[in-house]
Amino acid sequence: MTLFGAAHEMVTNKVVDEFTPAPFESQQIEGLLAERMRVNLEGRLLHVNEQAILAGFKHRPGEQEWIGEHAGKFLDAAANTWMSTHDARLKTLMDRVAHSLIAAQLPDGYLGTYTDDQRWTNWDVWVHKYDLIGLLSYYRVTGDPAALGTAKKIGDLLVRTFGNGEGQRDIIRSGTHVGMAATSVLEPMVSLYRYTGERAYLDFCFYLVGAWEQANGPHIISSLMTNGSVFRTANAKAYEMLSNLVGLLELYRVTGEVRYFTPVLIAWSDIVDHRLYISGTASSSEHFRDNDVLPAEEKDNVGEGCVTVTWMQLNLELLRLTGDAKFGDQLERTVFNQLLAAQNPHNGDICYFTPLDGKKQPGPGISCCVSSEPRGISLIPETVWGQRAGGIAVVQYAPGRLDSPPARIESATDFPLTGHVVLTVHPLVKGAFPIYLRVPDWTKSYVATVDGTKFEGHPGEFLTLERVWKGNDRIEIQMDMTVELISGGLSYPHSVAIRRGPQVLALESSLNRTAEPASLEKEPAVTPVDSIPVTWLGHQAYKVEAKSGPPLVMVPFADSQDARVWLNAR
Repeated sequence: MTLFGAAHEMVTNKVVDEFTPAPFESQQIEGLLAERMRVNLEGRLLHVNEQAILAGFKHRPGEQEWIGEHAGKFLDAAANTWMSTHDARLKTLMDRVAHSLIAAQLPDGYLGTYTDDQRWTNWDVWVHKYDLIGLLSYYRVTGDPAALGTAKKIGDLLVRTFGNGEGQRDIIRSGTHVGMAATSVLEPMVSLYRYTGERAYLDFCFYLVGAWEQANGPHIISSLMTNGSVFRTANAKAYEMLSNLVGLLELYRVTGEVRYFTPVLIAWSDIVDHRLYISGTASSSEHFRDNDVLPAEEKDNVGEGCVTVTWMQLNLELLRLTGDAKFGDQLERTVFNQLLAAQNPHNGDICYFTPLDGKKQPGPGISCCVSSEPRGISLIPETVWGQRAGGIAVVQYAPGRLDSPPARIESATDFPLTGHVVLTVHPLVKGAFPIYLRVPDWTKSYVATVDGTKFEGHPGEFLTLERVWKGNDRIEIQMDMTVELISGGLSYPHSVAIRRGPQVLALESSLNRTAEPASLEKEPAVTPVDSIPVTWLGHQAYKVEAKSGPPLVMVPFADSQDARVWLNAR
């Protein structure tokens, strides 16, 4: 097992993050989230079809035009997971995939899956995007100079090939979805600049953003600034647009140019206000839809997994840049619902689409979403806790331990089953420092108690507790796991959904006499089921009283298999 030392960034960001996620290796997560991360490792990552994800590079052309994306996505998920687990099996596999990919690069830097006569058509730049993401993630955790060298050759090739100079190609014409697929290489090109300090890579990023505003471009910035709608921007393709917005935030971070930040906030607000499913995803048939049109059946191809993960990435970037609790609220909503709902909790199989009403269809094969979702699951540790304004911020509630200045914190909780959390603080520095507790936007009561003194939190904000902490100081948190009926809105005007705490509940067909229940009461009682059938895969189930007939048995949407979220309200 060869390690070359930590990778070093050569560029100092112009924008200092307000929240810094705790390093993967400095924390231990337990409970529900840990179990799903374990399944991601044991069921998916360790069993990835290594030959299939590399075949297109070894024997060009690949069998799919985008087949080359999967190796990079695997390396990205594997790098994060290895930093959390240091699993030797994963490290061996990750090394092998990385060095096979490196060996497939042609002398001029090309690392796609197309034949020479078909270069730079359709998904070729997109594949190089994921080459860069995977190789730079591998470099980040191993420091292997061969990975950085291969990434630089890709960057140099892109800089030579695309631009406004004589003989250069137009990148908008070299990718799909009004050029958004190709220009989403912005994100890893910023990372390449950050690791190398080479100005040519930053200049290429400026070229990409400028290309958006060409006559044939997607006009991402100008459209969002003018009409404020992702539905009315380019062709409304959700995955590719979100990928470009993530890259735009990275460009803002290294330049400090607010003009790159503002349109992302506009897009975020538009999605939250009009295009976000209650499960924390977006898109139907892979596109943003018109205002408040959120169909939820199997036929509607709900919540492409790639969109779910990229939405999660966007909120994580915004949380880092701003430290604002509202982005932590969105991360919680996505993780505890749509992200985990797309994963089979037994074997790690992944859904391409995940309907709110209907049967899930997870599979083990190779597709964009089956490769993307493990990346999202691997990012969970970055969403839990970290540093904020001289102290520690607790963003998600999970049992486990954090060991990172200024304190070691032990968390004991059965969240999301209950809202009781005990944090034991062991300071690693002298003097006072704050601990910030995210108060979820869904709770109607949040109280933290320290040494008998109670502090009330306000939903959607951080509660700040600052003092000189002593060893074994305890913060006891009690948050109400508020039950809320959510209107079905434009798509389901006569229906409601039930949310308990962060979790959307679903009527599971196998646990009920019928999937079409009698009408719900205005505010139904929701209580834990006394005993869950031993054949059921989850650990939570709730009895919900209807107006007539037997009580309904509902489970977290993340555990459901064949269920309905939208229920009759008449």
